[in-house]
Amino acid sequence: MKKVLLANNLKGLFQDKSSFLDRADIAVFTADTSDEVLGIHREKRVDLIVMRLDMPGIRCEELFNTIRTSKELRAVSTIIVCKSTLADRERCKQCNANAIFTIPVDTALLHVKALQFLNVAPRKSYRAALAVAIQGKFKDRPLPFWTENISSHGMLIRAEEPLAKGDGIFFSFFLTDGTHVSGYGEIARVAQLKTAPDAFQYGIKFTDIAPSVQSAIEAAVKKGTH
Repeated sequence: MKKVLLANNLKGLFQDKSSFLDRADIAVFTADTSDEVLGIHREKRVDLIVMRLDMPGIRCEELFNTIRTSKELRAVSTIIVCKSTLADRERCKQCNANAIFTIPVDTALLHVKALQFLNVAPRKSYRAALAVAIQGKFKDRPLPFWTENISSHGMLIRAEEPLAKGDGIFFSFFLTDGTHVSGYGEIARVAQLKTAPDAFQYGIKFTDIAPSVQSAIEAAVKKGTH
């Protein structure tokens, strides 16, 4: 599980369908101030911090000096968003950020850079009928679900059936090239849709899937992202 710490005022940059924030293999924490950034990182040991240079609280230079000089905290990648001014760019250099984005932010490039820092598999938006069975529920009867997107390590699915985090599932569907995909996974994230109160999104983490099937998914994702 990868951990991302995101400034609340930057959440809008990650709300389109290509965002990685709803993936089953990523946990997201948010902060309103730089002091909260430091506190959360101390507690959670996140893998990536994405924040504004001008966040309230301690100055970014002081924050990142604390992080970089600590053996326990320095193993983190950092992305700073700032205004396109010489002064702000110089301040970002003092923070030794791994990447700097100026406003207006190129969100597509931001997502790519974040995935690189997290070193997680890319995913592909993919809409397909999906058969799901949950042991001990619905009398083990396969239910109709829909995939929303998929990667070689997990997928996001949508359904009207209320399920719980931690439920183990068997899944079965077909890729666009006709390859049959089946295996086992675990519900790692649950979200109720605001636009459809009776619908839910479930982040699924693959737990038992054949290497050949995983390779087929990875090939399909790469083909769809090029």
